[in-house]
This record gives sequence, C-alpha cells and structure tokens, in this order.
Amino acid sequence: MDKIVELQELVDKLLEDYKRLKEENEQLWSQMNEALTKLEQVDKEKRELEKLVETYRNTMNSLVEKLQKMISLAGT
Repeated sequence: MDKIVELQELVDKLLEDYKRLKEENEQLWSQMNEALTKLEQVDKEKRELEKLVETYRNTMNSLVEKLQKMISLAGT
C-alpha cells in the first residue's frame, strides 16, 4: 500500500509542477507578446522621427540655398 501512496504523491507533485510551469509559460508568452508590441511601436515611432528629420533637413537645405542666393544677389 505504501507504493500506491508514494506513486499518488509523485503524480500529485507532477501535476502541481505541470500547472506551475504552464502558468509560468503563459506569463512568459504574455510578456514576450507585450515586448513585441512595444518593439513594433518603438520601431514605428523611429521611422516617423526619421521622416521628420529628413523633412527638417530638406527644409534647412532649401533655406540655406535661398539665403546663399540672397547673399550673392545682395553682394553684386
């Protein structure tokens, strides 16, 4: 009879470990999905900022060209 009790305790422990590991696994998947969502958001913001920087760069280049033309015209 002791072997049956011992086996039952082992099965119970295995079931408890399984439930605990399943919960941990679900939490880790949830954390990974949150991290991926945040990464996608940060990547989107990065692309938007790169576009903004490019727009500002083009605007500044255009203004510099206009100023150079104005200066050259004023100098003649």
